[in-house]
Formats: sequence, C-alpha cells, structure tokens
Amino acid sequence: MDMKPNNFLPRLFNIPQAVSYSGESRATLYKEWKDGNLNFVKMGASTRIEKRELDRYIDAKIQRAA
Repeated sequence: MDMKPNNFLPRLFNIPQAVSYSGESRATLYKEWKDGNLNFVKMGASTRIEKRELDRYIDAKIQRAA
C-alpha cells in the first residue's frame, strides 16, 4: 500500500500557517484583526484563522488593488 502524505490544507490555520498561506506578516494579520478586517477564532488559548476567512481577506485585497 502506498503511504504518501495527504496534500490538503487545514480548515483552521494557526498564526504561522496563516502568515505562510497569505504572504502577510504576523503584525499585519493582527492589525487587520484589530481593525475588524479579519476574524480570528479562539480555541482555548489558541488563536486560529479559518481558511475561508483568509481567502475572503485576500480576495478583498485583490479587488481593492484592481
């Protein structure tokens, strides 16, 4: 049986994953959250960002740049 790792994206990103996925800095993501432009999810002490929320945020930035 072939045991290749699954190539999938998680539904929730931790902050380092969100930085890597979005190309934004950690500081920018927190600023956008503080300004109400990005929603975070708290899971206990952990902070997560939904993939669809990051996609929405990136799409909005693309629209503003066009």
